[in-house]
Amino acid sequence: MGSLLWYTQRRPESPLESPGEPLKDTISERNQLISLWTLVIVRVVLILLCTAATLWLLYQVKKVLLLIIVSVFFCYLIAPLVRLFEQPVYIARREFKLSKGWAIAAAYLVLGSVLFIGLQILVPVLGDQLAQLAKNMPQYAANTTKWVQTRLDDASSWMAQLKIPREWRDRILSEFTRVAQESSPEIGSVLSGVFDSITYLLWVILVPIMSFFMLKDGGQFQKTVVSLMPNERLKRRANRLLNDASGTLAAYVRAQITACLVVWVLATLFFVAIGHHYGIVLGAISALLEFIPMVGPLLAISIAFGLSLTISFKTALGVLLGLGVLRLVQDYVIYPRIIGHGIKMHPLVVVLAILAGAEVGGVTGVFLAIPVIGLAMVAYHHYTAYNSTLEQGITASLQIPPSLDSKPGL
Repeated sequence: MGSLLWYTQRRPESPLESPGEPLKDTISERNQLISLWTLVIVRVVLILLCTAATLWLLYQVKKVLLLIIVSVFFCYLIAPLVRLFEQPVYIARREFKLSKGWAIAAAYLVLGSVLFIGLQILVPVLGDQLAQLAKNMPQYAANTTKWVQTRLDDASSWMAQLKIPREWRDRILSEFTRVAQESSPEIGSVLSGVFDSITYLLWVILVPIMSFFMLKDGGQFQKTVVSLMPNERLKRRANRLLNDASGTLAAYVRAQITACLVVWVLATLFFVAIGHHYGIVLGAISALLEFIPMVGPLLAISIAFGLSLTISFKTALGVLLGLGVLRLVQDYVIYPRIIGHGIKMHPLVVVLAILAGAEVGGVTGVFLAIPVIGLAMVAYHHYTAYNSTLEQGITASLQIPPSLDSKPGL
């Protein structure tokens, strides 16, 4: 009845119309509205289902996705070297220039030669320190067990001096013993996970192969994506977006590699300066884990501190203080200067992105958090820029020229 009153107020009944026609028109409009909303709801449900199915599929192939991402990062790592080999060389007024494929092969050859020479220099030292560590590990384990037992005896004596009932003391000591026993399976599962990760050694072969094709055909891929845009304005915007995204990823990879090298040099010099038995090994571990933001450095400090405890508590305390100072210098002085030229991101945003990545995807999420946020910022910047230019174009097209507004003689 309400819709009927609205209809009669909106549209006065003509004398030629029958009294039943307005009611029929109102029912027809209502049916059309119901059909329209049904179609909208069905489309929204289908979009949500497709999004959920896509996310589920990506989660199922997360290892393959991670392999692709690592390959992309490796592309950006060697891309400057490839561009260097692509530069023309003039000999006797003749130009010599390598093709894309041969330039990539030359970059691989140079990188492999550098790694081979570096391993030839470092492997003997690393091998000696690792062999010494493996030889002394049983003694370290025995010393650790003895140290724990001594601490438990001291705790028992201290509780006896405080006149704590014997039942309570036995209960506390039994809880400590239970925790120690339950930690053994956890250590075993960690070691099992380490051995399972050996399967990732195949990536040493797969990553260079995939990166070769990405470097060789990356330009053609960008042209194909740009050509799919419907008009010239979108083509220019898509080309700028892809260039800025590529620059963001390149800046992130270069910053991480530079940070790893800086930490490797500083950490190794620190461990050698204090006369640590495993300085080269700990320096290499610190450099490798530096590539994982926030989590990697904390893990490196934990490993160095735990290994130093097997030597002496004084050495472990010195290592903890030294690496703490190194982290302060690296995180607040060196790293912001390295990454500041590429990804413009506030330190608080970096911390929140890393924490969110850790909750969503663990170590992989931490590794991808900063580049994903950086790409999202680039995409949002281009989206707002495109809307701004589109609104300016519409406003300019609606403006009436002054010559048409005022004509003489009118």
